[in-house]
Amino acid sequence: MGLIRSGAVVFFSGLLFLSLFLGNIFLTVSWSLEYEAIEPQLTKFASEMIEEISFDQLITESYPLMQLYCESQEVFTFSEQELNIEIPCPIINQGSQQVIEYGIQQSIKNIYYQEYECKFWECIKNTDTMFVLVSDKAREYWNSKFHLSIIVASVLFILLFIFIQSKRSVLTITGALMVVAAIPFRKINWILKLLPEGDFRELFSVFFTSAYNVFMTMIIIGIIIFLVGLAFEFFKIGLKLNNLFHWIFKRKDDKKGEIHLTENENQKTFTKEEVKKMVKKEIKKQKLKKDVKEVVKEELDKTNK
Repeated sequence: MGLIRSGAVVFFSGLLFLSLFLGNIFLTVSWSLEYEAIEPQLTKFASEMIEEISFDQLITESYPLMQLYCESQEVFTFSEQELNIEIPCPIINQGSQQVIEYGIQQSIKNIYYQEYECKFWECIKNTDTMFVLVSDKAREYWNSKFHLSIIVASVLFILLFIFIQSKRSVLTITGALMVVAAIPFRKINWILKLLPEGDFRELFSVFFTSAYNVFMTMIIIGIIIFLVGLAFEFFKIGLKLNNLFHWIFKRKDDKKGEIHLTENENQKTFTKEEVKKMVKKEIKKQKLKKDVKEVVKEELDKTNK
């Protein structure tokens, strides 16, 4: 039974480490695909796409028409190939350069927030563009995987708690596993260097821009859980020491309240309560003897008279 329990603890500990490590990957990709984090990379892609359709030249040529259109309308819709941007007339009135800058920003948001009518992996297989990989849909997908890994880790934590003999050690083990699982994310660049140089490495690095933030977050959480586990361990030791000291001092107090009487060679030990009872009993005997003597004396005096 002990061997089965030990094997189960090792098995569930390994699975817990794996779930924590995968959870860190999912969280890293999810955080790296936040709009604020990925905007610089998307700016480059959007600029290349805009250059391909000569966006600057098209805006310059269409600018007089935009101004004329804005005399009666509030929004001008620019549509060219895959680019579809709604430009407010107040932006158009600020000049053609402002329109170009606004068009770049909007194209980035269009790429990121584009709605897809398919599931994540189906979109990757069935669409010609790879922008789905760096879209909000991708962020939601990896975020859902992170939540799933949290659920799996929680179940494994409970199973580990059931099979481990020292229940207080569960927190210590879990905290240590979280710290170890977070260490590879301290410097993820060494993994990226294994990939061949080119667009693929550049695209792959986009998904790990927040690796250090995940490392710091998980290290802090892991250390806190580990310290809480140690606190429980020390509390257990402290409780045992407290019980030991309490037992020692209680025995000393009991010994102080004992009186030792010796009869011949045999030694008997009596407590305070027992001594009090013995003294009271002896007093009653002495008092009874005194009363008997007084009665006898009174009878003798009467006889003499």
